Amino acid sequence: MDEENYSLTWHVVPTVKLKFEAVIGSDILEQASVNFTKNGVEFVKYENQALLMQMSAENIEEVELNHIIDLKVKKELKKLIENYKPEKIATTDVTMRIILKDNEPVCQSPRRLAFTEREEVNKQIEEWLKEGIIRPSSSEYASLIVLVKKKDGTSRMYIDYRKVDQNLVKDKFPLPLIEDVLDTLQEAKVYSSLDLRNGFFHVSVDEDCRKFTSFIVPDGQFEFNKVPFGLSTSPGVFQLYVTSIFRDLTRKGILIGYMDDLIIPSKDEKEGLQKLKVVFEVAKKYGLEIKFKKCQFLMRKVEFLGHIVENGTIKLLSRR
Repeated sequence: MDEENYSLTWHVVPTVKLKFEAVIGSDILEQASVNFTKNGVEFVKYENQALLMQMSAENIEEVELNHIIDLKVKKELKKLIENYKPEKIATTDVTMRIILKDNEPVCQSPRRLAFTEREEVNKQIEEWLKEGIIRPSSSEYASLIVLVKKKDGTSRMYIDYRKVDQNLVKDKFPLPLIEDVLDTLQEAKVYSSLDLRNGFFHVSVDEDCRKFTSFIVPDGQFEFNKVPFGLSTSPGVFQLYVTSIFRDLTRKGILIGYMDDLIIPSKDEKEGLQKLKVVFEVAKKYGLEIKFKKCQFLMRKVEFLGHIVENGTIKLLSRR
């Protein structure tokens, strides 16, 4: 496994007797320790050589499929979801260019933070650094951060780019009209909606424009390698990215995309499954990460862009 040799005894059993593709027993545990992480299961050989069996925890989590009556369709769909793994073997030429009206820097001193807030900010920054989303910066630009409380009491960090935005040349690639997007769904009966994880972070910022995304916190200054949330041009750039990836599928009516929300309309569950296979293949090739917990598969009724779509009819979603 992953270029490491393990001596194992395999027992072949009927699939009806086993819920899993394989069960690892004591023979491999005698050769390696097993670590469970949020990114998967790590086998560490006792010679201190690590191999990682990449299993997306998000895929393995239970996805709601009980509404699907056709057992064959349900089984194929479950396998499709479980086997999804972004490969990033293809790229687009879409990157974020940031053009300012003048060269006057936006430079501000960091806001004071409470001890718990500072811990949360540093934790988020460490995650972004590890994932390559940001890097340390010495830019003459320095926007402030804003912390927004979530339902669980923790905070989410955003960058306050309002001063940069005032001097920003606006993007020429507009977002589609929501009404036009919804109109294309009226002939369908079954829908699947996909939600991309950290959508903007799939797209790179041009190297010479990254200094404009710089932000400052009490413990340092950083800038984005990937498109940040908060700039007014970010949605347009990401829409261009999604459009460039799924252009052929959109033209064929297989998929409709509005930023990180994708919907696959179909006449029935079987057609919907075949379309999902095509969409997954393209998404996998471009390394798109899917937030499966927020996806809806082969539904007769879905929520999409603040509307309820059901049996070819579209109604505004009421918020109480």
